[in-house]
Amino acid sequence: MNSVEIEEMHAVNHPFLRERVEKGKRPGTREFVALIDGVEAGLLIFEHFPDNSVGFVYEIYVLEKFRAMGVGNRLLSRAETVALDSACKTLRLTARSLDQEFINDENLISWYGRKGFIRDASDPGGMQKNLASEFTLDGKIG
Repeated sequence: MNSVEIEEMHAVNHPFLRERVEKGKRPGTREFVALIDGVEAGLLIFEHFPDNSVGFVYEIYVLEKFRAMGVGNRLLSRAETVALDSACKTLRLTARSLDQEFINDENLISWYGRKGFIRDASDPGGMQKNLASEFTLDGKIG
């Protein structure tokens, strides 16, 4: 599996993913599509806020056919890499499931918790991860 940045809206072939990109795209967001053997499997929408060194994940979505195959993990890892490359110290998100039948909000919060995110007491569903600890003393990701 790999993920590629979406340069143009018409490059997304899957109708649901294209709809999610159209709804989520804003000035400043970056969109990535996960591909398995060249087939679209999921979506990441990310934004960097340089004024406060924060990255925000607006959406990670995996198409039903590709769930439980590690696509969500890979997209979250891509978000962390993009955030670190953008000099973000914190990565934030709101854990809200778009498919309650597959995973409810509490289970999604638990999934993010296993990935190092902690709940934000001021925002129900809000979570964040400190990325500053991702750097070693020599400045490399470790």
